[in-house]
Amino acid sequence: MKLPLLLSLFLGLFVSSLPAQRKATLLDHKDRIQITKVSALSSPYRETNLSITPDGRYLYFMSLRGGQRWSQSFMTFRGDSVYDGDIWYSRKVAGQWQAPVCMPLGINTPQGEDEPNITPDGQTVYYQSWNSMWEVTGGPYYKAQRKGDEWGLPQGLGGGITDFFRNYRATDGMTISPDEKRFIVAAGQGYDAPMDLFMSTRNIYGWTYCKKLGISTEGDDRSAFLAADGKTLYFASTGYQGLGGMDIYKTTLNSDGTFGEVINIGAPFNTKGDDYGFILTADGMEAYFVRDGNIHFADLREADDRIRPAIPQVHLTLEGTVRDSASWQGLAGEVLIMDARSKVVVKKLRTTSAGRYRLDLPNKTRIYDQIVTVDGYPTARRRITVEARAYSEVIPSNFLLAAPAPQIASNDPQPTRSEIPTPNPPPAPAPDPRPQIGPVTTVQVEPKPQPGPSPQPAPVIAPESPEDPYSFANVAENNLILLLDVSASMRKPEKLPLLKDALDHLLAHMRPEDQISVIVYSGNVDVVLEAVSAAHSEHIMSAIESLRSSGATRGKNALRKAYQVAKEHFISGGNNRIIMATDGYFDVPELYSLADKEAQVQLSVFSFGKLPEDKHQELKTLATHGGGNYASITPDNIDDALLKEAKAVRRSP
Repeated sequence: MKLPLLLSLFLGLFVSSLPAQRKATLLDHKDRIQITKVSALSSPYRETNLSITPDGRYLYFMSLRGGQRWSQSFMTFRGDSVYDGDIWYSRKVAGQWQAPVCMPLGINTPQGEDEPNITPDGQTVYYQSWNSMWEVTGGPYYKAQRKGDEWGLPQGLGGGITDFFRNYRATDGMTISPDEKRFIVAAGQGYDAPMDLFMSTRNIYGWTYCKKLGISTEGDDRSAFLAADGKTLYFASTGYQGLGGMDIYKTTLNSDGTFGEVINIGAPFNTKGDDYGFILTADGMEAYFVRDGNIHFADLREADDRIRPAIPQVHLTLEGTVRDSASWQGLAGEVLIMDARSKVVVKKLRTTSAGRYRLDLPNKTRIYDQIVTVDGYPTARRRITVEARAYSEVIPSNFLLAAPAPQIASNDPQPTRSEIPTPNPPPAPAPDPRPQIGPVTTVQVEPKPQPGPSPQPAPVIAPESPEDPYSFANVAENNLILLLDVSASMRKPEKLPLLKDALDHLLAHMRPEDQISVIVYSGNVDVVLEAVSAAHSEHIMSAIESLRSSGATRGKNALRKAYQVAKEHFISGGNNRIIMATDGYFDVPELYSLADKEAQVQLSVFSFGKLPEDKHQELKTLATHGGGNYASITPDNIDDALLKEAKAVRRSP
């Protein structure tokens, strides 16, 4: 009897000496998830440390498979010799992963590379290399940027990251946030020793010294992955309640390094063995992770929603090819994306020798000019209209370029063949993708006379400043009511989306004393914002960006509500003005009498789209009755038209 008692006491003392596991919420997917090994990516050797582009089309990983001219055997795995680690990647085509490709010498070396992280646009790869010069080259973490077919020279991240790794020589998993400002790594004193999670942030001086995250435990914490939202963190650990071995967990990382609820993502992702290296696409519907040194896949559509980030991220990818129209051969050249209104260059990159390119665009409604230049060919241009989406999408944009025809000896100049932008193969001339908008018609109407004695002084039209058109010096305070038609006919890119973009630009220059109200109308009339200071431009734009077109147009009730809001927030001596934005698909003349009655609030009208001449005349007449201005809006005049309304009244002397 004494032996069992002594054994029980010994086991009790042993268990009590083990690190206590922290609590974690366990998910239950109720056998709805099937895990499959991705044979196309796996080998007899070990694969780990995965990274995927947001759209799930490119996957990077480390492999010990070797097979390169620089490969060196240095250990055994599953009884076979394995080689120094190299970074590989694969592309998904028609739903199938293609044979992995090893990244070139220069990124990979005989000394082993690991922990790749690809940026959302696929143009920059971060990775680890313990090369012999890492301390003097800013290692052991580097980044390289793609330039057409080639990758540029690696650049060490340096700063606090290099300083940190003078004290820590073992890692197992690194992640970079999508904005490339957070660096999280699992590090310890030896690969077989317990590790913790550390974070560095990038500021104007470079990367800070890595600090231990509070989510680290007394157990072993590895394989960090930041999701596309830059906040949701997945990691593997033995320090939280789990199913045995190393389990995969999810939490939310705050800006100060604190974290939210820790969730064990549950079976079948976690088992009694070691499961780690979890990554997922931006929409949260596809996941990959490592088990037994092999890459596995899971479709998450039937999974518990808590496994995904709270707000899935949307990524818009523009990709295509640039080819010669006669030979169909790919062409190496430059692709430039420019904001059509501001003329600011948004993206610029080189195509591969096969003519391929790929880049990310902001998930905002914008109109861009795409410009393609290839030596020996005319410059190709295309206007691209992008609408904000609730889901990730790849937008194709292919070009066929025709070389100039040989010059023929003649006194008269001979025509040459111009570039032929096309959608997708087979080659065929594409129609002009730019929105077809009617001629610009702008009429300025003098302020209407006030009927009877008016308690307010007549507004004074403010002159434009030749030095700075966006200067609001001596301009009266604004009480602007944006009356926006959100009927189904306004959803076209050159209508409501164009207006949203221009309002964003205007608000950046307005003053705190200017107030904005937003009223929308289609089937119903809704006051979205009421007298909000222009200082809160982000709040205003958030409300405007969320607007969606639908329903029919009911203009009279909407205008009545706009006048009501304008009078409730009336500014004496200010610019009290309604800007009605519409494509005029309603009974306009019925609004004339209502506009006549409201003398103290001006009504300006913006029309959108190609309208019949009689509809133009109706909207002009409405602006005349309202004492405001009329403009037929295009991408070229919308900024000036909005600015004119915001500066329409100057301060009284």
